[in-house]
Amino acid sequence: MKSRSDLPPGLNFVEDEKPKDSAGLSKSAKKNLKRKEKKKQATAEGGPSVQNVTDSMAATSISGNPKDMNASNLQNADNSNHGATSQPQSEEADLAKRLKNLKKKLRQIEGLEAKIQSGELPNPEKEQLDKVARKSEIISEIEDLELELADV
Repeated sequence: MKSRSDLPPGLNFVEDEKPKDSAGLSKSAKKNLKRKEKKKQATAEGGPSVQNVTDSMAATSISGNPKDMNASNLQNADNSNHGATSQPQSEEADLAKRLKNLKKKLRQIEGLEAKIQSGELPNPEKEQLDKVARKSEIISEIEDLELELADV
């Protein structure tokens, strides 16, 4: 005996009721509707299917031997070799980034030490004390990295 619906009074639910004409829709809703239709048509007509992509990926081979490469693979290999010349630059950037992070940690440690000595932080936690104890390690790492950057 379920004569009452869960919907508010005056609202009749019809499952397949979609506005076929765009007369009652706002301008942006009409745009979105057109976009959706175009997207459906593009995928139905000639969009790359999953099977096509997987087939092309299966046919692709990675080889370091230039004898095995055809003309298109050789061109791709030439383009990838340009990245190999920039490797020292990226290594230098990684070292510089690591150095920057270590200097930041050192500043934090010095700030903690100052707070502890001034009494602003009367009972430092174990993690804070461990951090302060690593100060000498961080200083030595900074010195090592600065020497490496000077060599590169």
